[in-house]
Order: sequence, then structure tokens, then C-alpha cells
Amino acid sequence: MIISRGSAARLLSLLIAAFCLVALLPALPAAAAESYEVHHVRTVDGAVIRVEIRRDKRFDAANQPVILTYSPYNSLSEPRPADDSVADRYVPRGYARAVADVLGTRGSTGCWDYGGRKEQQSGVDVVKYLARQPWSNGKVAMIGGSYNGTTATMVAARGTDVPQLKAIIPIAGISRWYGYAYGNGARYFLNSQVPTDEGFDTPLAFDVGFAKTVAADPMGQDFADTMRARAAECGAVEHTGEGYSRNPDYDSFWLQRDYRKDAREIRAAVLIAHGWQDYNVKQEEGTTLYEAIREDNPATATVEGAAFKRLYLAQGSHSGGTRGEQWQPLLDRFLAKTLKGVNNGVDREDEVLTQGRTFAGPQTEFKSERRYPAPGTTAANLWLRRSFDTDEIPGVTLPPPGTSESGALSRKPNTTTKENIFTYVDTGAATEEVSTRDPLNEFGHGYYSLYYKSLPLARNTRISGAAVLDAFVRNSTPGQHLTPVLLDVAPDGTAKTVERGFLHLSYRNGLAKSRPSSDKWVNAKTRLLPQDYTFAKGHRIGLLVQSSNTVWAVPGAVGTMNIANGRVPEVTAVGSKLSLPVVGGKLSFTQP
Repeated sequence: MIISRGSAARLLSLLIAAFCLVALLPALPAAAAESYEVHHVRTVDGAVIRVEIRRDKRFDAANQPVILTYSPYNSLSEPRPADDSVADRYVPRGYARAVADVLGTRGSTGCWDYGGRKEQQSGVDVVKYLARQPWSNGKVAMIGGSYNGTTATMVAARGTDVPQLKAIIPIAGISRWYGYAYGNGARYFLNSQVPTDEGFDTPLAFDVGFAKTVAADPMGQDFADTMRARAAECGAVEHTGEGYSRNPDYDSFWLQRDYRKDAREIRAAVLIAHGWQDYNVKQEEGTTLYEAIREDNPATATVEGAAFKRLYLAQGSHSGGTRGEQWQPLLDRFLAKTLKGVNNGVDREDEVLTQGRTFAGPQTEFKSERRYPAPGTTAANLWLRRSFDTDEIPGVTLPPPGTSESGALSRKPNTTTKENIFTYVDTGAATEEVSTRDPLNEFGHGYYSLYYKSLPLARNTRISGAAVLDAFVRNSTPGQHLTPVLLDVAPDGTAKTVERGFLHLSYRNGLAKSRPSSDKWVNAKTRLLPQDYTFAKGHRIGLLVQSSNTVWAVPGAVGTMNIANGRVPEVTAVGSKLSLPVVGGKLSFTQP
């Protein structure tokens, strides 16, 4: 065979290139050492959980800990969900990365369980499976945001049943599914800050969406089982009935999906991250979980609780709880301590890092604090009064009936015998946005809410936690709601929302059973969603009392609402009050 000069030159170039490539191979051990594997874990009812693992085999001899995410969202990360940013950061550091499909989603068989016991058990089975792999050191951490953080909490709540789980990092995770759907019986719906950042599509989006997905690559007989499961009803009717009820009793369905009630059983170290402005998985889901977790006492031989706990709260929305330059180093140290035993002191530091907020917006600096709520936080009360009956704001006269009256938040209650009742009419159309712009109902939108404000503050005042409206009310129609809004009112009268709360009045005595009331006085306490907020000196504390907040929740029944603003014979001697979690416990105002 005759080869031309040009062809010979090209062949020589190819041979040289091939030789150089072979010579370079020893310099590329990382790529050759990495593996990506698909495993199948048997679990409840004979179902199979698909688990994908990425690791660097060079660390196998020393044994590797595992960082696991148990997720229903993996169809959005086809074809290799374990090839993610967590793997990119931690696999080169000697951690194996595992991503598993939640029971009844993508490559896992069985039925999606809406956070129920079967889903919880399947997560336990995955953790145990990973811990016993020959290359594993037997230690597993679970991490993830939103639903992926929820699965971490649900598995950890099994406590001593899963000793292999050494750490969890729930980011914007649910700790009680009822609280994800309902605010004290009122069904959450949309919001005006990030309209797409809401949870009204759950459980619907899962029953007809993620719970119907399959993996991109078939897996033999298990693939056939998956297809059969996807065609099944899988409890969708029950999910819909419970998830969108007008009278949602806290029954066995919700109790089964309450991991907070089992928080004292958690033995893994916990790093909770949440956004103060998260109105999908409400910020309360993270703060209340933190408060419910019991820590182990190292001075005793028994293990009473979690190894240690940390709480990281940033001014982000959903899955925005990991903002700030402090987060990544904290996470690195947390994983090194819990999975590799590195003595870096992360378990002995202040438990809380929180980023506060003011009228102007998020504060730049994070505060390091021993616990949450901030040390020194105690309740400070302000009493709801009609503005013309308080001597704290003299010279105020009663406006024409039904319009433009401003109530007062007073340091002392009204105990006189004069008329102490304030009234509004709810049509199911009130919103905090309209009420905040027109708190005195001056522009014809109707007398849908009541507006109270304090004297100007004499100093900067910080709250840490949830305000509570403790009100005596009389509603005309069974099934009405209360949706109070705490405001920061600037000297020019401009107001911004600080906290908002929701209460279905039929659940004023607890969530176990609906107890409708009408045309009689009842005591109703509404716990607002918590915040870390500082009111500036010269600003006023404001309060909107209304029964619907239609941008944020499905409204209840319409009708008239009476509020006791002082003594009402045979009902209350002091009326209604607003309790604020004030750091330092005292409120100081300028004189009028």
C-alpha cells in the first residue's frame, strides 16, 4: 500500500498525539478513580428505592461517609442527579454523594405517601443500606432544600431506629405537614412577594406530577413494577381531601406526618437553615423544629437527644435560607465534625446565626446568639383600645361611623364601663396590601379591617420570634377567620408588614376538632409567623385586624366581627392585647 507524503504526515501527527495522550493518563487519576453507580434498595411493601452514588474510589480504603439527598424531584436532574454541586464540592474531599428517589417517584416503585410513615421508613432503609456498603465508614448525613430537607427531618425523627444517621441539614424543610398547608386551620394560598413561591399545588402537583414520573433508563422487572404503581390511585383522593379541606381537623393523617412531635427522639446532629421571608415552607417550620429538639447531655452516660444543634436564619425566601458568606464554611465544618470526627469546635459555638431586618430591608451583618429566640426576649403587651378613649393620645375625636377611625396600642387596658367594642365587616376580599396602603378605609374599599398604632418608639426596638394577638371576638358567621398583620409605621405614615398571622376561628381552642362559633364572645389567640425585626426610633408599631388576607390564604366565611377593646361585661375585664417578643422585654415610647 502506497501512502502519500501528506497522508504520512497526518498519520505521524496522529501517532504522536496518541502517544502524548497515553503519556498523560497517569496524570488524570481523579477521573479514572470516580465511579457512578445505580443501586436498588428493597423497602416497605416490597417496593424498591433507586439510589445513585458518585464517589472517588481512592478514598475507599479509608472508608467514606455518605452525604444523602432523598428527593422526589430527581426527574428534573436527569440523567444523573448525583452529579450535582454537592458532589462537586465534597466527593474530592472524601465524601460519597448519594441521591435517592422518594418512594413512588421516578425510579422508585411503590406509591408516593405525602410524607407518611411508608415514606419515612423507606428513607430509614436507604440510610441503613448506604451505611453498610464496604467502602462506607457507616456514617450518613442527609441534606436538601424544601421537600429534600423534609425527608432529612422525617428520617431523623426515627431516632434510635437509625443510629447510622449522624447529621441532618434540612434547608427550608417541613417539620409538620399540617403547618405547610394550613395556618391554624386557614388554607395558605399564593403570596404577593414571590407569587410562584407558594405551596398550594401540594399535594396536587405530586399526585398528578412527580408521583407519575419514571426514570429515563428502564430497569428490568422493577420498571414494570414502577409503571403499575404509576397507574394506581395511590391515595390521591385522601391526599386531596386532607390537603384542601375547609375544616381541616388535626386527625391521624396529619399526626402521622408530624415529625416535630418526635423531635425529642432525634439523635443526629442538626443544622437547620431557613429563610425569614420563606412563605412557601413557612419560617416557623424551621424555628419550631429547632426549639423542639432536645440536645444530648455529654455529662451523662445515656444519650438523651441530638449530638448538638445549630440554626441559620437568613433574609431569604424559599430555599434562600443559605445566603451569606458564613453558610458554606459552617456547612463544611459541620460535615467534617459529624461524619469524620474532626475536632473543629463547631459543636461548642453559639447555636444561632440570624440576619435581622429593618424598615429599610435586610441587615448586612448576621448576629451570633446562644439560642433562639434571642436571649433576653420576653413578652411585652400592648392593649387594643379605641383611640378616643385613651389618655395616652389626647385630643382625638370620634370620626363618622364606619370610616377613618384609628385605634390605639396602649400600655394599659381600658377598664372603664363605656362602650369598648370595635367592629368591621368582612366580605372575604380584604388583603393586607390594600389595608396597609389605606389603613383608615378612606378610599372606598369598604370597612374591612381595623387599624391600631402605638406612640412613636423612644429607641430602636428588636423583636425575636412570634407576636400573638390575644383577642376577645364575636363573629356573626361560623367559619370566619382572623388574619392580623403586624406593621412598622414610619413617621410619614408609610407602613410595611413585619409579621402576619392566620386563624380559622373554629380552631381557636386547638386543631384537633372544629368548634364553630357565632354570635357569642370567644377568646381567640393568633400566633403570627415569626421574624427577627428591629423597629427604628421614632417609628410606631402598627396592627391590622381583619378576617381575610386573600393574597395569602383562602378566605373563610364572610360576616361581621366585633373586637373587645377593653372591658366587656361578663366577657373580659381588660379586653384584647398584642404580645410582642421584645429583646430586653420593654417598650419605651415618646410622650404625645
